[in-house]
Amino acid sequence: MSEILESKIMTFLRSIIRSIKIISLCVFVINALPATAQMMSAQSVLEDAAAAMGGLERIQSIDSLLMTGFSQTLNQDGGSAPSSHPKAPLKLAAQNGVERYFNLNELRAYQTHRQGFLFPFALAFGHAWTPSSQIQEGVNALNHPITALRAAFDESSRLGAVSIENDNIVVQFSLEDGTTLWLGINQLNKLPAWVRWVGPHANLGELTYTTWFTGYVPFDGIRLPSGFTTDIDWRENVVTVFHVDSYELNVELPEFVSSGGGFGGGGNPEVLVTEVANGVWDLRVGSNGGAIVEFEDHLLMFEAYGNEANSLARIDRANTLVPGKEVTQVILSHHHFDHSGGIRAAVSRGLTIISKRENEGILREMVSRPAPNFPDALARNPQPLHFIPVDEHLILEDASRRVDIYEVIGHMHMTDAVFAYIPEESIVMQGDLFDIGWDWHWWGGGYMDSVEHFDLAPEIDIPVHGRVSSLNEVISNIESQVAAAREFCARDFAVGTFMAGCPVKYSRD
Repeated sequence: MSEILESKIMTFLRSIIRSIKIISLCVFVINALPATAQMMSAQSVLEDAAAAMGGLERIQSIDSLLMTGFSQTLNQDGGSAPSSHPKAPLKLAAQNGVERYFNLNELRAYQTHRQGFLFPFALAFGHAWTPSSQIQEGVNALNHPITALRAAFDESSRLGAVSIENDNIVVQFSLEDGTTLWLGINQLNKLPAWVRWVGPHANLGELTYTTWFTGYVPFDGIRLPSGFTTDIDWRENVVTVFHVDSYELNVELPEFVSSGGGFGGGGNPEVLVTEVANGVWDLRVGSNGGAIVEFEDHLLMFEAYGNEANSLARIDRANTLVPGKEVTQVILSHHHFDHSGGIRAAVSRGLTIISKRENEGILREMVSRPAPNFPDALARNPQPLHFIPVDEHLILEDASRRVDIYEVIGHMHMTDAVFAYIPEESIVMQGDLFDIGWDWHWWGGGYMDSVEHFDLAPEIDIPVHGRVSSLNEVISNIESQVAAAREFCARDFAVGTFMAGCPVKYSRD
């Protein structure tokens, strides 16, 4: 018995020893993983990346670079889909004949291209394929491995922490102005895999952008990527893809001249106020704005268009119209990012947002995102979203005023949309049902189909885009815009071009 007992004890002790060894090995491996990143020098990781591309001396010997090709970009970062649903089909624009010049000594870029929207757009420039250009500076010029490495090696930059992310060694570095970037280096081939940065965003507070570098090829003594893909940390959207056709090194640089663009409205935008009826005003920054409607104890605003500056300017100006009354509610016609660009600003003021029920999800996405690096009005004054949903019809009414809010009927540009109607004054308030400045109207039936569906009798239209118009002006312009769109389709068809949106369907025929 003693021998059997002794054998069992020895077996038990050996199993304990084996377990201790396995645990010790696991602890060693776990401890070794972060130590590997910690022991890496940011400088050495970057030097390895430069060597894999062709050598630091070769990279620094290049003064300029020309990259040609073609690309596609996601319209409004994915915020212009017909529906606000996360899986709704997205809209793209194509850029052909792209020439992207890099001034590597100044770390600036200049891009020229011909752009066309791959979806029906109401203004002719969207389908004109006319040349346009943009100057890219700061982080906007650093989404190429050469510029990213040159920036990281610049004596004014400060190297930061080294970490591991999936198959990549990640080096953090900061530019002289404090902007932080992260450069991912593939652990196997040592080539730069991606670069990442954070930027402000009117609708989403801020976004993290990651540009991936793929398909490296040897070219004139250096390895350069043949593909670029940029994604964002919202809905996993890919916002840009670039296919490289060619590279040229040390080329003569053109003058960097931008085509301009954007909403404007920085600083203190000027708000034009027009009284449309008793207790109803049109407040506009440039050509965009909407109505302000007086109730017994508050004001109602239609749309928070464009951006924070424009929307707060309209709100602040509205709050001066009637002593003791301020804006407390905003009607959002639809979710498109140009129309919802001021929603975070409106929520920061504690305003209630009224929109189609289907838009609540995307609105909560917008207002719930933090913006610690680029604090906007909502980041500086966090407020919860107060939301009133609209299904088919919602009535806002007190002793002094009634406003009806209706769903838009059969509109494929904006499927989760509403418009408003003031019955006493016969006024329609709408966004993207009609714009007197449009060249073409691809969805012309939506206006009168919606009006007739709810048996309304409007006389005046207060739009988000354009100017206040009579119903006769609206109908006349819609018909001419539909006719112009059909002529455009016919011209394209005659030369064998088949544009999205053609042939134009018009329910009023």
